[in-house]
Amino acid sequence: MGEVWSEDEDTMATPPSTQLSSAITEIDRFRFMFNLRVLNLEGNPVAQNMDFPLSEYIITLLPNLHYYEYTFIKSEMREKAQIRFCRELREVEYMQEKEIQARESQAREQSEAKRLASSFVDHLDGNQLFDSFWRDDADGRVLMLVGQQAQELAEEYEKDVFELTQEIYKLGLKRFVERDEEIRDFMDNLQDGQKELQTLGQREIEDFLQYKDRVFEEARITLRLLEQNVMHGDDEDSLENLKLSDIMDKLNVHFEDALNDMWLVLMSQELHLHETIEESTTNFHRKISDMMSKFLEQSQSFFVQLREISVHFSENMTEIVTRFISTKLAMQDFEDVPPELRMCMYDRDAILNLIAGMKDAHTFRIDEREDRMATRSKEFIDNMVNKLNKHILLKFC
Repeated sequence: MGEVWSEDEDTMATPPSTQLSSAITEIDRFRFMFNLRVLNLEGNPVAQNMDFPLSEYIITLLPNLHYYEYTFIKSEMREKAQIRFCRELREVEYMQEKEIQARESQAREQSEAKRLASSFVDHLDGNQLFDSFWRDDADGRVLMLVGQQAQELAEEYEKDVFELTQEIYKLGLKRFVERDEEIRDFMDNLQDGQKELQTLGQREIEDFLQYKDRVFEEARITLRLLEQNVMHGDDEDSLENLKLSDIMDKLNVHFEDALNDMWLVLMSQELHLHETIEESTTNFHRKISDMMSKFLEQSQSFFVQLREISVHFSENMTEIVTRFISTKLAMQDFEDVPPELRMCMYDRDAILNLIAGMKDAHTFRIDEREDRMATRSKEFIDNMVNKLNKHILLKFC
């Protein structure tokens, strides 16, 4: 379709078909409303285009729809519409499937990122740590220009770093599973304790209610006898009436004693639960802290190895760069010497400073990642304890 120009303005207007297509695309989104049963687009601009059979299109696109524009959708109406818009339906279904797959993929990625973050080994499942070594390491990038030997050494360096980060990564996931199981067991035990308390409390209350029914029935009978005696003209101070009054007094006393006993039992059970929860929470906190300390201790051994590898790489680079420069000086061949190195060809200290700068940049990244793990581990324990205390207050208090 050609371009449509506005008669009032010297600008290009949007073709009506494009507007309709955009509106129809918005209708396609209704397919994600799986419980949509009734739809009415009366008054909507998209429904005012008489050249497009919107009702048939909607019936085709929304298989779960029962009523459109207050009219029940019969099976023959839907079949006819599906024949007319079969190609459009296939396209929409294809795009919907792609979107669903993209959503699922994004959800999996977010779930995995959350799992890795909870394991404190996020960005350690690949070469992220090694890549970070060179991010701000201008000195190291210059040294890599000395030739093939440096490149091969860097590749070996990358391999060694990757193997160690994989060990940290696998350790983090393993310890995460152990912590998660410990947390679930603890929460399950709390729930079981609460249910047990509720069961015992309900049993006490049910026993008391049965006792109450018996007492009230006995009191009702006693009061009826008193009323009958009074109606028959017996004196309130008669021996029989005094005996009945004494029975009522005893029933009142026994009932109050039973009520107090029940209250004491319930309070005792509640107190026992709180003491048990407090003790369990303390033990749980201690156990989780021990698990985190053990994880950090094991991780630190790998970080120590990473620093040793970095130092070893720097020492080997010192040898390679020194040999490279010595050879070039002896042959007076500076053609393939990187410009950044030419200015310090005759200054050994400058070369050593470049290598030291590279080593410092790499060890800084290692230290930074180790410190981050330690900090987040402590934050994890503190946050978990705070959440646990709030949960206990809401659930058991």
